[in-house]
Amino acid sequence: MAEMKTEEEQVEALKRWWRENGKSLIVTIAIAVGGVLSWNSYQDYQVSQAETAGVYFQRLLSSAPMGQLSEAEIAEVRHNSDTLKEEFGATTYAQFAGLMMARVEVQTGNLPAAVAELQWVLEQDGDAEVHSLATLRLAKVLGAQGQYDQALALLVDSDDAWQLGRLEVRGDLLVAQGRLDAARQAYTEASVLAVSTGANNPLLSLKLDNLAQ
Repeated sequence: MAEMKTEEEQVEALKRWWRENGKSLIVTIAIAVGGVLSWNSYQDYQVSQAETAGVYFQRLLSSAPMGQLSEAEIAEVRHNSDTLKEEFGATTYAQFAGLMMARVEVQTGNLPAAVAELQWVLEQDGDAEVHSLATLRLAKVLGAQGQYDQALALLVDSDDAWQLGRLEVRGDLLVAQGRLDAARQAYTEASVLAVSTGANNPLLSLKLDNLAQ
């Protein structure tokens, strides 16, 4: 399926997110926790942990450039992702690492591994937007495996940043099932939403036009 077309754009979005929010996230993590230790020492510990996680996250971004990755780059991404998940699993960094590792697994053709990465992200107590993105990507990967019903069951409508993507992916899955009328409806809803939000999606228009023939 051609649904992985925006992965490179999403990597760039993660890099922008890091530049704009990385330091503030470290502070947020530090002040949001409590414990049995004295506040000052515990705060210092949490800041240190968050800073370390941030370093690994920066390495992860640096090792995952746009486009096709080499074997060495894939190995580096996997190492940094595993480190974040194993040692800093409660952080948003680790969840982003799971998303990026899923992208790598898709690129290498290991779809079951991509599914496992995305399911790990969804098992964490994380940001709702991150969960929505992971759910959308999981639906895409399941669709690529031919598990259309399972994928469609994940695409629950919600008023968030990923609704347009859900509608388009729903259309893709329905086309793959041969349910063209339902696919046309999904694409039409996506097109209306794209217009209302000012999103530019020529491929979506092409998909809708193809069903009109």
